[in-house]
Amino acid sequence: MMNNPGKKKGTWAWLLQRITAVLILVFLGIHIYLTHFANLDIELLDWNNVEERVQALPILIVDYGLLITAIFHGLNGLRMVAFDFILTNGRRRAIDVFLWILGIASIFWGLAIFGPFLGF
Repeated sequence: MMNNPGKKKGTWAWLLQRITAVLILVFLGIHIYLTHFANLDIELLDWNNVEERVQALPILIVDYGLLITAIFHGLNGLRMVAFDFILTNGRRRAIDVFLWILGIASIFWGLAIFGPFLGF
């Protein structure tokens, strides 16, 4: 039997993939409800009132949560597929580092998009 040193890390990746999948469904459901059905004393969504809607705290929390969980879920899934084909630890480590950098940069970029709407 072959000893797999990355098994513990793989278990966490597998578990976090399932947790983020559930969170994405929850955030998406709340997002759809807040966008289409909730009465937040804001007119129907159009380009002229995007700033007003984004400044509503429930929408901001849900959108940020959806952004972060979706990026993590997508990149973690890509990591798992890549690890099915790449067996050397050095290459796996390089993929880990690259995906973490890409993920963090994507999250900051996504958060920065809301900056002008929030007065930053």
